[in-house]
Amino acid sequence: MKHFNTCLLWLSVATSFASSVSASGHLPPVDMPPQSFASFDACVEHLRQLYAHDLVGAKQGPQQIEGGATREAVVDTKGVVTNERDEAHYDTELGWSIRKPGGDAVGNRWMQTNYNFERWSWTCRSASLTGTMESGFTSPSVEPLR
Repeated sequence: MKHFNTCLLWLSVATSFASSVSASGHLPPVDMPPQSFASFDACVEHLRQLYAHDLVGAKQGPQQIEGGATREAVVDTKGVVTNERDEAHYDTELGWSIRKPGGDAVGNRWMQTNYNFERWSWTCRSASLTGTMESGFTSPSVEPLR
């Protein structure tokens, strides 16, 4: 029975080191200064321009940066959503995934990933635009490479 308990202990320790490790942080939402437009349609057009701008970076795919690392923009959104009451919403998460390979002298290799994000929530009501932005990160997660 003692051998069985020792095996379980070693198995749980090995499992905890094999899984990826991560931590995170989050800042509370910040209100953006309200904006006024000539009309509801002009406000919605502004949201559509924000959406188009956000998609540009994500379409580029992973970009090489220093030290063999890559940076990739990620956009998670449903786009501009309107309803029948002169109200439109644009909610999006803009994220940046930075992946950097690593290794040690013994031959262990890993991929370290950091992820930073901004969550934007914009609303047009009639010709007025309001919004909030919150940000956060995960830092770092490490995946063993085989």
